Amino acid sequence: MTRSIEYGLISTATDEKALTAKMKSFFEPLNRVMVKTKSKGLLEARLPYVYKHFYWNLNKEIQVYVELYPNVDEEGKRKFDNPEIGWVLFVNMKNVHPPYQVPLEEQQRYVKELLEAGGFPYLALREYAEDEERL
Repeated sequence: MTRSIEYGLISTATDEKALTAKMKSFFEPLNRVMVKTKSKGLLEARLPYVYKHFYWNLNKEIQVYVELYPNVDEEGKRKFDNPEIGWVLFVNMKNVHPPYQVPLEEQQRYVKELLEAGGFPYLALREYAEDEERL
């Protein structure tokens, strides 16, 4: 079972450096990094949205995968209508079998700490059903 949520960060497209620097600071003491990817295959997987790049992190220890990408793509398409949302954080929390199982509350706490470390106000935009395709 997975739980997938997209959070909107109330910011602008130009806040990228500040946002990623703050998230990098969050990951650093955990010996983790937020990877900036420009991989053609990974970018094409996000179609119909066209991105120059996006950021991601997989924390297997806590079973949480995140992606950070702009709300407005290279062609001017807005993923979420709210014009105050400059960046979107996609979060996927997995419920796996022991011995790798991490309680949902612990995963949610980790996500909340990451969102707060970003330094921008945020709001939940969409929670996906188990079998629902991501927008």
